[in-house]
Amino acid sequence: MKIFVVGSGKLAKTILMSGLSFPSCEMTGWETGYRALNEKAIIVHAGSGRQAGECMEFCSRTKSVFIELATGTGAGATEPGFPLIICPNTSILVLKTLGMMKTFGKHFSGYDISITESHQSAKTTEPGTAYDFAASLNFPTQKIVSVRDPEIQQKQIGIPQEYLGRHAFHKITIKDGDDEITLQTKVLGHQSYASGVGKIIGAVLKHNLESRVYSVFELIGNDML
Repeated sequence: MKIFVVGSGKLAKTILMSGLSFPSCEMTGWETGYRALNEKAIIVHAGSGRQAGECMEFCSRTKSVFIELATGTGAGATEPGFPLIICPNTSILVLKTLGMMKTFGKHFSGYDISITESHQSAKTTEPGTAYDFAASLNFPTQKIVSVRDPEIQQKQIGIPQEYLGRHAFHKITIKDGDDEITLQTKVLGHQSYASGVGKIIGAVLKHNLESRVYSVFELIGNDML
């Protein structure tokens, strides 16, 4: 089975260069000419969305699995005719933490909450993981503090200089008077994302998924990751 990685950015390149391998599978970058193939495959979409349409057409025709890593592409807005897995993040540790917050976040209603997120200055898409944390806590997304200034990231958040161009940071603070709880996530580089993608692909290969939208949190909840 072929595993196609879509995109030309840092995440796509990291996945392709990570050395991931699976029995009887070949991982390669997606090219438009591949849409004429007539075989089931796995699509890992880590691109801007420019090629998403042709990839979805390919999946619809071949019943291939589409793993969506990008945010803001509109994938999942309608019911697909193929398995579509929505992954706002592929750091498995962060995903499990976010899953825990989705389950128990309702218990923090009425508390004083703040959410800060930081990504590389080149990021222009919506901060999907921060939005998911906000949704779990019924926190308005417009109140999320987004940091893109490298000086603030290095001096105030503590991002090492070598990772200013490749990091993801989230800080959730919940206060009740003088009592305070802080939950913080920090992912440096893209290697953990590539490792997480490998685990998601492994789960896809082991299970016969239905033609519908899956959240990666459903895979976690079903002990598939």
